[in-house]
Amino acid sequence: MKTTTVLILILLFVPFLSNAGEIYGTIKGDDGKPLTNQVVRIMQNDKVMASATTDANGYFTVTLNEVGKFKLEVAGYKDASFDVFSSNKSTRYNLLMNKAGDKWILKSI
Repeated sequence: MKTTTVLILILLFVPFLSNAGEIYGTIKGDDGKPLTNQVVRIMQNDKVMASATTDANGYFTVTLNEVGKFKLEVAGYKDASFDVFSSNKSTRYNLLMNKAGDKWILKSI
């Protein structure tokens, strides 16, 4: 009986100890080519929550410890950001970076 109680308590607390989820996807330029070797930051209240570097295909993946709304930013592209959401599941974002006037814009493909 004691073993069963301990097992139940462990199973109840494991979700609190695990990561909230993974945010992953690709980023391409307006020419359709992948943005390679770019630092992707997941931000919340001006704090970096996670970061990754895109690979040769523009692919990135980050794991967060919190559920909620965040901003995805690409270093070097001033003011370019995109709202992303972390849940208890993996979430994919395929994004396009383009320039509008003197501003960079990230949008979903």
